[in-house]
Amino acid sequence: MARTGRRFEYVLGDHAREAARLRAQARLWDPVSHALFDRVGVRRGWRVLEVGPGQGSLHMELRRRVGGTVDAVERSEAFASQLEQRVRRDGLGPSRIFFSDLIDADLPANTYDFIFARWVFLFLPDPAAHVKLLARALKPGGILAVQDYHRDTFMLVPKPQDWDAFITADRAFFASQGGNVSIGVHLPAMMKAAGLRVTGIEQTTKDGHPGSPTWNWVTNYVLSVIDRLDHSPAFPRTAAARLKREWLALGRNRSTLLIAPCVLDVIGQKPR
Repeated sequence: MARTGRRFEYVLGDHAREAARLRAQARLWDPVSHALFDRVGVRRGWRVLEVGPGQGSLHMELRRRVGGTVDAVERSEAFASQLEQRVRRDGLGPSRIFFSDLIDADLPANTYDFIFARWVFLFLPDPAAHVKLLARALKPGGILAVQDYHRDTFMLVPKPQDWDAFITADRAFFASQGGNVSIGVHLPAMMKAAGLRVTGIEQTTKDGHPGSPTWNWVTNYVLSVIDRLDHSPAFPRTAAARLKREWLALGRNRSTLLIAPCVLDVIGQKPR
């Protein structure tokens, strides 16, 4: 594992509770990413880089598709170590893992057939600079595919009293860390500015009622993040506690409808 000597943290942490939430999230969303790999045509022999593989469910899928090595940039030491262990067990050879912030990774130029990132860009300060960095690492004809959020679709019916304040505080929390929870809609322009030709934009929006996989996925997120937000003047502790109670009450009503944040697939290709 190539190290920078720095210790990085996920905005939401890499502790056991967050790791469990991410595993449940992967079970729900990995089929959507597999469909993207199918559309792109990821195949044996390709040079591939995954940015932010986390615990590695998609990384292992990419290794199976290319028949061996897939490079990775991972900023969590805990997740990078887990990924190394999984790689050693699958018998497809080593992966090169850059333990680094993406902007500091020493990526080779004009190298990769395919670069993939899911739920990475919403955390990144200066995302346009990161797109340019990845465009440089693509070989001519190479493809950059990013899956990320456009959270303006996020809705709960009936709408809790403190919903708007929660959404505002959630956006502000990510912005305070340099991120943007609706980065997906900005990626096409960033890819064009980096010299890529945008070849595909698709959206997936999941919905569900209490007890559904979508409901459970979003509930895990909301209940884990509320405590980080309750010091905001617009979302005080009393509002956070009230929203928790109302969310749990709505979860006992089978007619409650959740519209989850939209995920955009944005695909760009480097000119040959």
